Amino acid sequence: MIEKVVEKIVEIVEVEKIVEVTKPCLKCLESCKHCEEKDKKINDLEELKEKLLFDVKYVKESYDVLNRTVDGLNKTSLEVDVVVTMMSSTLMTKQNVINEYIEDCAKLKLDLELEKIENERIKRLLMSYTAF
Repeated sequence: MIEKVVEKIVEIVEVEKIVEVTKPCLKCLESCKHCEEKDKKINDLEELKEKLLFDVKYVKESYDVLNRTVDGLNKTSLEVDVVVTMMSSTLMTKQNVINEYIEDCAKLKLDLELEKIENERIKRLLMSYTAF
């Protein structure tokens, strides 16, 4: 699309050079067929020039809108990155706390089992003493 616009702009520059050369001749007092063809060509080139200028303005406006959209998306992307980083650190913190609770539970279970074993040993000793 941009290449076409550039080609059209180059054509406009060439057209302006042609317009200077193709002005009606000064020899003819009345317009001749050759001069009418030149006038028609000049008018066609002027119309093409206006269309190209309109296309260039449209492309520039579209580019500006696209540029604003890209800037907005970049800003949103940066905000999302910050939020993801914060959530990641929060997740790691919570995971560490959960791991500590799991380790504490495991220690308490071990202590409970040791106490049960000790309780069972004492119970057997008590039974053996009562048997004497």
